[in-house]
Formats: sequence, structure tokens, C-alpha cells
Amino acid sequence: MMRLFLRFWLLLFVLVPAMPAVSAAAAAKPAIVLVAFGTSTPAVATYDYFDKKVKERFPGHEVRWAFTSQKVRAKVKKEQGRDLKDLAQTLQGLKAAGFARVAVQSLHVVPGEEWEEVVRESKSVPGLQVALGPPLLTSPEDRQRVLKALEPNFPQDLKQNAVVLVGHGSPHPKGEGEYLAFGELLRQRFPQQQVYLAVVAGKPTREEALSRVKVSSAQAVLFIPFLFVAGEHMAKDIMGDEPESWKSELLKHKAYKIQAGDRGLGYQEGIIQVYLDHLAGALKKVSREQ
Repeated sequence: MMRLFLRFWLLLFVLVPAMPAVSAAAAAKPAIVLVAFGTSTPAVATYDYFDKKVKERFPGHEVRWAFTSQKVRAKVKKEQGRDLKDLAQTLQGLKAAGFARVAVQSLHVVPGEEWEEVVRESKSVPGLQVALGPPLLTSPEDRQRVLKALEPNFPQDLKQNAVVLVGHGSPHPKGEGEYLAFGELLRQRFPQQQVYLAVVAGKPTREEALSRVKVSSAQAVLFIPFLFVAGEHMAKDIMGDEPESWKSELLKHKAYKIQAGDRGLGYQEGIIQVYLDHLAGALKKVSREQ
């Protein structure tokens, strides 16, 4: 446990560096900003893994991070004394360091309220050319690629085993629409099998997914994070021992064998490639604008 938390602290220092000036040669390439919701848990290691993947595919680019959740930023500041920056602050730091062009990649799953905040803040620094890479799910092609990437995680026997993908949820019409569209894709792909999507807040609801599991022939249930980071939602809302957790709700009905994935979408290679392709488009766009 001590090693885990030491690694957690080390990753925070890696992901939230000081912002020194850079050489003219380094600033000649567009900088990359990766924008995530944020986490205050050791699941921050997901960001470190993704950071390495970005630098492997786009060598020579300055890579920095920003976090959209004010709640997470405040919690990290209070508990760990670290200042996580929002997108506007990160862009201001890049301009001060000598950059004129930036590609911003959202690591959100759907285009909801957090994405709208990214769009707004991307315009907050005058004189800085910014291009945006959209969240994971924004098109039918994205949905197909994401499903293909996730299928290897599913058990072979989908009659005795149910799979529930667990998302965060979004009150935004576009965000909720993407979740519902992906849920419909699952129904089309697995019409007679037990594969569902449900979100912690919003639609598709947990009640709908769990009620279908209960009337199925499934003896086991696998919860798979449909979240970039498998943090508090998976540990507490889904697999917690509290009476209102998803696991507890199922166990009230039957003694299912219940398991949960411990890694978020940020560790899934096929998912990573979707994000990186979105980032490549943003880099191409901002490079044309010079």
C-alpha cells in the first residue's frame, strides 16, 4: 500500500510540472494539452500510461495536462498540496513559455458539459492558435471502433455471464445521446446476450440494466469501466459494500459471482488509438493554420 501511494505522489509531480520557458526549436512544433476530468485516487496512473502513449506517437511535442473538475482540483489541493491547472491556466502557461499553436485533446468519453467547458476555455487566450480533438464518442465510426476494442474483455459465454459497462453519465443532450446510441449498438450486436451499458447518473439507467440481468440466465456479472479512469465510481458506487451499490443491489436478488475491471478506458489499446487519431486531426489542423 505504501508503494502504491508513493507512486501516486510521484505521478502527480510528473503530470503537474512547473512551466518553464522552452527553446525556440521546441516551441516551433504545436504543444499538446491533454484535458481530463481528473482524479484524486491512485488511478491517476492511467494518465501516466496515456502520457507515454502520446509521446511515443507524437515525439518532440511538448505535452501538458489540464483538468476540468473543480471538485477534484480542490480536493487534490487540500489533501496533497498540489495545484492542478484548468485548461485556461495551462494555455496561458504555454503562451508565456513561447508557444503559438496548441492541439488540445479531450479525454472525456462523451461531448457533455465538460466538453463545452473545453471549447470555451480553448478560446480564452488571445493570440494562441488552438485546435481541438473531440471526446471518445462523437460519431458512428467512433462507436464501432470502441466496441471492437472492448469486445476482447467480454466472457465467451454471454448467457451464463452478464456484462455491464459502467459510464459516468451526462445531463447534456449530446452527451446522453452518445451513451444511448452506444447502448443501442450493444443491443444490435448482442441481441440475445447479456451485454448492457448503464451510467451512474442519467441514462441509460442502472435500474434498466440490473433489472435485465436479474431476469436473465446469468450466474455471474462482470462490471467493465466505461470511464477513462477507474476511480471512486468503480470502488464505491459499483463494487462498494453499501446497500445502494450496484453489487449489493444484485446480491439482494441472487448470489451472483460479481467481478469488476480495475482499469479504465485509458489502458485499453484500441481505445487509446481512437483518442490519438482525434489528436492527430487536431495537430494537422493547427499545423495548417500557421
